[in-house]
Amino acid sequence: MTAIAESTRAVALTVPAKPDYVVLARLALGAVCRLAPLSPEEVGDLKLAMTEAAAMVVASPLDEGVDHPPMTFRFDVQDDRVVLEVAGGGSPVMAEDERELSAAIIEATVDEYSRDGDRMTLIKRLRATGD
Repeated sequence: MTAIAESTRAVALTVPAKPDYVVLARLALGAVCRLAPLSPEEVGDLKLAMTEAAAMVVASPLDEGVDHPPMTFRFDVQDDRVVLEVAGGGSPVMAEDERELSAAIIEATVDEYSRDGDRMTLIKRLRATGD
């Protein structure tokens, strides 16, 4: 089961599992966030959380000539939340302290997150209009 609902405000982006492509995903996230009532600081927090999530699931370092599965970023603006999924890319090589720091950054910048294998789901709840 996926947290991404069928929506006209959902976008999926599949890119090679290379750190350079995370920049493209950040740009796409910024565009999608324009559909939600988020402050610039909240958009920045989501971009940071997504970058850390990608670091936790992207294969790193990538060996030349090795074919890694692509990474998929999914963004969905729902009525009460923005849901981001980062998936694929292989098995990351991260030291335990780096993994803990990434998890702490994600926890500090989103309202909910979960990890299931090579998929991370990040959720940012939206404020009610007029708050």
